[in-house]
Amino acid sequence: MMNRRNLLRLAALSPLAAPALAQTDVWPSRPVKLVVPWPAGGPTDTYGRALARELSAQFGQPFVVDNRTGATGTVGIQYVARSAADGYTLLVPNLTAFIGSVVALGETVQFDPLRDFTPIGIFVESSSILWAHPALGISNFDALLARARDASKPRLAFGTTGSGSVSEQAVEQLARHYALELVKVPYRGTAPQVTDLVAGHVQIGSADYPTAGPHHRDGRLRPLLVIGRHRLPELPDVPTTAELGLTEPDFTVWNGFFAPAATPQAIVERLREGLANATRSEAFRAVTDGNGNRAVLQTGAEVTARLEQELASRRAFARGIVSVGG
Repeated sequence: MMNRRNLLRLAALSPLAAPALAQTDVWPSRPVKLVVPWPAGGPTDTYGRALARELSAQFGQPFVVDNRTGATGTVGIQYVARSAADGYTLLVPNLTAFIGSVVALGETVQFDPLRDFTPIGIFVESSSILWAHPALGISNFDALLARARDASKPRLAFGTTGSGSVSEQAVEQLARHYALELVKVPYRGTAPQVTDLVAGHVQIGSADYPTAGPHHRDGRLRPLLVIGRHRLPELPDVPTTAELGLTEPDFTVWNGFFAPAATPQAIVERLREGLANATRSEAFRAVTDGNGNRAVLQTGAEVTARLEQELASRRAFARGIVSVGG
């Protein structure tokens, strides 16, 4: 077997191989950018910053969050897709930006989640909750249906985080199933949507529990429905969309970690090891586990298979060929 010195000597003879070998051998030798395609203060930003702290400590170089927002997260994702595959520009997206936007926005999306990225891993899952402002005067989902069907009152304004988002698709799912007419009000991310919901500028919205839970505990928001398959320990009396017979597509929200396609495998493996180490950290799990979230670790082919399934399910829903009612 060749020792390290012989490998380096061989690399020096090849002008094409030498830069690649040197690049992976010393990575990271400078700060690494983690692009979060959503505004600061939202759940994806929170997870991205927790991951950045863990990786900075592990690799001895700063991992810095860069919030590049717009177009349901696609602005930041397209930026990473076009970046050099050298391990210095990475992506921390969620389901909405990576899958939902591709289906909803169609040809305007300038990236392919399967072709343009190498999955490092998915590390957290969560469920959105349907929330109402207290001034609406309702405290459960049945009351929401009654109010939405009352033709004598104005249509309800429902905050969403853009085309392809769980919040937007949940509105569509509920509207189809219950024949509701709702006014969708798009926002650039979860945090600004919740700000306007608490202020009463929109009457209904959806957000994960870590983002909206404090307002619930203060009495400024009321939970009506969990958008997903499982009730939350924090809201044991709040039913799920699955209990209503709304099971496809699966609106479980995940957050993941991706590199541009063609990133050297040695760097990808180091990042996967770094992510695995992070998921074992108590400080990291305090952010990603509990409070409505579930810490997970899926990597490699398992992530690719999940992306393929979710793309197919969302596309079928968009074409109207998936049953949305029980």
